[in-house]
Amino acid sequence: MSKSSRPRREPPRGQPQAENQETYSLEEILNEFGGWSRQKPPDPPEAPAPPEEPEAPAAPEKPEEPARRPPSGRFRFVEMDGAGAAPAAETPAETTPAEETQPAPAERIWTYRPEPAAETAQPPRRSRRARPEPEPEPEPEEPAGSAYPPPEDAYKSACRRTGGLLRRRRLACLLGLLAVAVTALCHLEVPLGSFRLETQLAAQILLGLLLAGCLCAYDVLVGGVYNALRLRPGLDTMLAVAAVAFAVDGFLHLGQETARLSHSAVLLVGLFFALWGRVRANRARRRSLKTVLNMGQTPKAAVLSRRAWGSRDCVLRAEGSSERYVDDLEAPTAVDRVMGVYAPASVLLTAVLAGVMAVARDRSFLTCWATMLAGALPPAAFVTYWRPFGTLAARLQKVGAALCGWRGAKLLAGPCCVVAGDTDLFGRKHVTMNGMKVFGDYSVGQVVGYTYALIAQAGCGLEPVFHEVFVNQNGRSFQLDSFRRYEGGGVGAEIQGDVVLVGSIGFMQLMGVEMPQGTNLRQAVYCAVNNRLAGVFAIHYQPASAVRSGLGTVLRCRGLSLVLATRDFVLTPAVIRHKYKVPSDAMEYPSADERARLSGPYAAVGGEQAALLGRDGFLPVAETVAGARSLYSSVWAGLCVNLLGGLLGLAITVVLCWLGAFDSASPFNLMLFCLLWTLPALLLTTVAGK
Repeated sequence: MSKSSRPRREPPRGQPQAENQETYSLEEILNEFGGWSRQKPPDPPEAPAPPEEPEAPAAPEKPEEPARRPPSGRFRFVEMDGAGAAPAAETPAETTPAEETQPAPAERIWTYRPEPAAETAQPPRRSRRARPEPEPEPEPEEPAGSAYPPPEDAYKSACRRTGGLLRRRRLACLLGLLAVAVTALCHLEVPLGSFRLETQLAAQILLGLLLAGCLCAYDVLVGGVYNALRLRPGLDTMLAVAAVAFAVDGFLHLGQETARLSHSAVLLVGLFFALWGRVRANRARRRSLKTVLNMGQTPKAAVLSRRAWGSRDCVLRAEGSSERYVDDLEAPTAVDRVMGVYAPASVLLTAVLAGVMAVARDRSFLTCWATMLAGALPPAAFVTYWRPFGTLAARLQKVGAALCGWRGAKLLAGPCCVVAGDTDLFGRKHVTMNGMKVFGDYSVGQVVGYTYALIAQAGCGLEPVFHEVFVNQNGRSFQLDSFRRYEGGGVGAEIQGDVVLVGSIGFMQLMGVEMPQGTNLRQAVYCAVNNRLAGVFAIHYQPASAVRSGLGTVLRCRGLSLVLATRDFVLTPAVIRHKYKVPSDAMEYPSADERARLSGPYAAVGGEQAALLGRDGFLPVAETVAGARSLYSSVWAGLCVNLLGGLLGLAITVVLCWLGAFDSASPFNLMLFCLLWTLPALLLTTVAGK
């Protein structure tokens, strides 16, 4: 930039015109001097020459170091007087090289002063002590890293390992049935014709079945060891420890004269349930991920908004995101957390008690330890969560919804309200107009334009219907003034000096509108201009079977409430009760402003995503909320049953081992005890998806 192209800056009014000073930019100052405010006094300059014209003063003489002079910019090179104040200066004129080489008459120092703010945005002022460096362009922020793959890769992985898990589960089931049969035949001494199963042979068969079962469920045992090394032991770690204890105890008693059966049947039952749980988990993942992938890039979501209506939590629909769905799906469940404490505690406690009995009561350490582990093992805990979740995932897949794992179930488990709007109760295809009538001297286009303008401003669900009428009847467009919502079931505004009211017949009667005799249509939209009826629009609402099913599902759930956030002033609890045959006393009907806020686009801001929805309508939301609550309660009930059975079995085996009553704590009795406690847990997990 040449000197002649630099802008001229006039001094402020009321101040004397000082020497014409050059304006400089911060970057050029730093490039010239290599730092901030390096104060090196130049040689005193000569007195400035008098200006030839008042409008264009002569340029001041420059210091001897022309190479160190910064060009114009935001910061200026000003001369400091004796008091330390910098007088105002205006932009100098063009100087010649001869003038630049003349000595400076007075001592000046380098300083800077910010220019007045320009119209364009300026970069922020930097600290005087900071070294200037070119700021790099900000890179786009990357999303937080995830420990799990995206839904596409997770779905492919679930499809790949389906066949192997199913085959190994069938094999484990067969091995478990053989172990149960061998244990029962040997303990009950049931003759097989002329052949009787001896204890020695039965012990060998059970030991062989145990080793085959461990090879069949190798991934369960390896996973248990891996989790133990990561200091995250679980129920699979307890199975791995029990497998080693049962195998070593059975092998040591194999060659003795009084051979003793091992607890292979209990372990094989546990391995079968572990593989079954993995099969159900894989199937549930596959169904849920397939549903999510079919939703597209911008799915809807069921969001729990805390204290959305007073002090009550509300379930709303908002824009969802499938990026973190796999993380939510694989999040630790209540079963994982509880069993992550129970399993290692049981292993350590049984080992300590077995050591105490070996020292104090002269018992076999391995026999006591294996017996107590067999009594404390809860096999049904492997399917307590994934079995009901898989059933629920298959049910939600039919309505196009996917629950966000245990996190979603936990969010929807507490007392909350399900918000239903206009389109949730009656969709576009279920609302039609039967006819219209215009009163007074108003034209059809004017009445239709008045009514459509207020309904569109109100955000009512009737807007598509009236838009069609507006187009067909050549309605006129109007601008609204002083729009207002009324609690009586209507809205009002001022349009070109006319006071227009639109609402139900009850609202018109409440506002004192003059109604023609015989006008008593309930399901209709009325329009009044200047307190006189101008038009009536008959509306027909056709109930939908899916909405009726969803309303019944929500109203039957304990702790759930239905909140009508309707902007359509015709849809009141009485109309909903009449159309869908549901009790209106179970519905909540907030004020007009609250209904408008709950049905607005910002009602779900700050909410937590609980489920993804691939379809519009009220049924997917209702099924998801009800299913999540059922899943939550059944999982906790099944977990309590498994925990109670494990603790009771541990207590019984501790007493029997202390007393030396190993005949009462025989492998057959413990196997029967284990199978009996799995029945109520399986029943509870079956009820969850119904």
